[in-house]
Amino acid sequence: MMCDPVNPFGKLAEKYGDIFTLSFPKEIMVVLNTASLAREAKLERKDDLAGKSPKSFYPFGEILGEDLATMDYSTAFLFRRRVFKSAMHVFGAGAEEAEDRMRHAVETALHEIDNMEGQPFSPKELLESSILVQLWEWVTSKKLSLHDPTIEHLREFGDIVSKQALQSSLYQLIPFLTYLPTQFTRDIKRALQLKNNLFPPVFRAHLETYTPGVIRDLTDSFICAYEKEMAKETGKDIGSIEDIPNIMVDVTFLGSDTTSTSLAWFILYVLLHDEVQKKIHKELDVVMDKDRLPRWKDAEKFPYLQATLCEVQRISGVALIAGTNAIRDTTIAGYHIPKGTFVALNYTQLHHDGRDWPEPNKFRPERFLDSDGAFIGWSKHHAFLPFSLGRRECAGQSLAKIMMFNFASTLLHRYKIELPEGADRPSTDISGPALVVRPQDFKVVAKKRF
Repeated sequence: MMCDPVNPFGKLAEKYGDIFTLSFPKEIMVVLNTASLAREAKLERKDDLAGKSPKSFYPFGEILGEDLATMDYSTAFLFRRRVFKSAMHVFGAGAEEAEDRMRHAVETALHEIDNMEGQPFSPKELLESSILVQLWEWVTSKKLSLHDPTIEHLREFGDIVSKQALQSSLYQLIPFLTYLPTQFTRDIKRALQLKNNLFPPVFRAHLETYTPGVIRDLTDSFICAYEKEMAKETGKDIGSIEDIPNIMVDVTFLGSDTTSTSLAWFILYVLLHDEVQKKIHKELDVVMDKDRLPRWKDAEKFPYLQATLCEVQRISGVALIAGTNAIRDTTIAGYHIPKGTFVALNYTQLHHDGRDWPEPNKFRPERFLDSDGAFIGWSKHHAFLPFSLGRRECAGQSLAKIMMFNFASTLLHRYKIELPEGADRPSTDISGPALVVRPQDFKVVAKKRF
C-alpha cells in the first residue's frame, strides 16, 4: 500500500478488476473500485456493512477511543450518533447559526493575511490553525490566537494521527511489530499523551460547572444531549457520559483535518488554473459589492464556485480509502462476503474512473454544472461520494460544506492568489502517505483586489 500513496490499490484494480480480495494475517479485505459497487455496499447492504473492527482500524481505535469514527456498530454507537446530532441542534447548527459561529475563523485568517502585506505564506499552516481556532472555540468557549500552544498541540496531534494511516498496513502484515519500540509505537504514545492533556481536563471542568439549560459551547451541548438521551434508554449498553471527550476529539480533529486540507487543495488548483480563478472572481463581483462578504444563503448564486469546490474534492482525492466491516454474512455483486470482512472503498479509483469521469485527470469544474450553467449539487452525480454513504456517512458534512464555502468565497472575494515572484510552479503531487491526502507544502501571495 505504501508503494503508491496516491492510489495504493490502483495497480491491483487494473490486474484483478473492480472488486478483489486481499488476505492479511488478522483479517480479509475486499476492495471496491467503482461507484456502482460502492452504492450497493453502502446503500443496499448498509445494515450488513456498518461495523468497525479494531483490527481494521489499528491504531486509530487505541488513539481515538470510543468515538464515532472508529467504534463498532452497536447500541452504544447509535446512542453516540444521536447524542452528536442532538448536541448540534442544541448548540445551534442550522445554516445561519453555524455560519455566524464560523465568522471568527474567517476573520482571523483574513487578519493574518492582511498583516503579511503581500509576503509569501503557506496556506496549509494558516488554514489548519484558523479552523482549529474556530473549532476549539466551539468546543470550549475559549478564543485563542493562531500561535497559541494549544493550537500547536492540536496540530501535532492531527499530524501524528493522519500519518499513522498507511503505515498501519505494515502492522497488519507483521502484527508482532506492534510490540517493538519503533517510531510508530512512540508516535501512538505521544498522540495519547496529547489527547489526554487536551480534552479530558476541558470536559471535567465543564461537567463540574454545567448548569442545565445554559449552553456555553459544544461540550455543554454534549452533556445536555447525553443526559436527555440517557433518560430514554433503559437496560442497554450505551457507555457513559465519560465518553464525551472522544466525541470532542471527533469535532476538532476530523472536522479540521479534512476541511483545511480540502481548502489547501482549492487554493492550489485555483493558483494553477488562473482561468478558473478569474471565473470565480467574475461570479463573485456580479453578486457582491466590495464591502459585503459572501454568506451561505448566497451560495446558489455562485454555481461555478461550488462546482470548483466539488471538482477539487474529486480530483485531489482528499480521502484515499475508507471502509467498514461486515457484521454478518452478506454479498456484493454476487460474491460472498463473510462476517468480519473489511470492505474498503477505493475513493481515488472511483473518483478517477474514466467510465464515469471523461478525462479524469483534467481539472474541469464544469463537470458539476448542468447545460444551463447551474450547480447540480453535491449528491447529483452518482459517482461522487466525498462524504461516503449509508450508516457511516460523515455526520458533519453540512458544517463542512458551509465552512469550505465561507473560506473559499471570502478568500477569493478579497484577494487574487498568485505565485511568489521567481517561485517554481507547485506540484499537485501529495506530501506522502496519510489518513488525509495533503498537497506538498507550497507558498502563495494574496493580493488585495479592492
